[in-house]
Amino acid sequence: MQPQLVELMSLDGSRALVTGAATGIGEGIARLLAEAGAAVVIADVDVDTGRDATARLAASGLDVSFVDVDITDPEACRRAVRRTVEGIGGLDILVNNAGSFHESGSILDQDEQSWHRSVAVNFHGVFHMSKPAAEQMVLQGAGGSIVNIASVDGLLPCLGTSYDASKAAVIHFTRSLALDLAPHNIRVNGVNPGSVPVETLRKMREGELPPLWVERSRTGLMGPLMKQRGANIPIGRTGTVAEIAQVVWFLTSRAASYVTGHTVTVDGGWTLI
Repeated sequence: MQPQLVELMSLDGSRALVTGAATGIGEGIARLLAEAGAAVVIADVDVDTGRDATARLAASGLDVSFVDVDITDPEACRRAVRRTVEGIGGLDILVNNAGSFHESGSILDQDEQSWHRSVAVNFHGVFHMSKPAAEQMVLQGAGGSIVNIASVDGLLPCLGTSYDASKAAVIHFTRSLALDLAPHNIRVNGVNPGSVPVETLRKMREGELPPLWVERSRTGLMGPLMKQRGANIPIGRTGTVAEIAQVVWFLTSRAASYVTGHTVTVDGGWTLI
């Protein structure tokens, strides 16, 4: 490969913060960005699991560190950005990956408090992290990249009104924020993962965590049509964490230097059905 092509994808010298990076897609993103040369801060509300992930990646020779953050708390988000800057010298890349399935399900079963918790984690948290990160990038004066992890559920209904609506909001927030920050050369893009088996879903299937849905619910979201659609991924398989992380890597690299305001759907064609 020509050296100039390697340079396009290199993140050497970049400083990145990835939320919800203790497990699953977030951990995969943190790993790949670090492998591409970035100094990466893993941020998560689960301190023990986050530190374990950090130790695991550091043992592979990667430049990673950990900060705890509850993305529903604006001051905690400011503190996480501040600690990131103190720890690795600045911030060039923010990946808003943190989110939660736990408040999903039918509106017939969901109360108002559950709705607000879902929106707080899956939408408000993206704003809470993006604001101090953008302020830091503007202060540095060298541009930057923000990537928001939304979901195919923001395009087609799937997991419940609060989750789906929150992810749809993230998609449009990405477009608005991209326009807002373009004069500062801060690119803002998103990724819509499709069906990707992760540890949280495994634990739900095996009873280690509560299920998303109450069995007695009668809802179109989990009816025969939805189940048929979910079983018909055109490419013929579910995705992998690495396949989501690779798109994030591209969006944060110089290869995507003229890409902003777009959310890339990585779903094997699921949203075509």
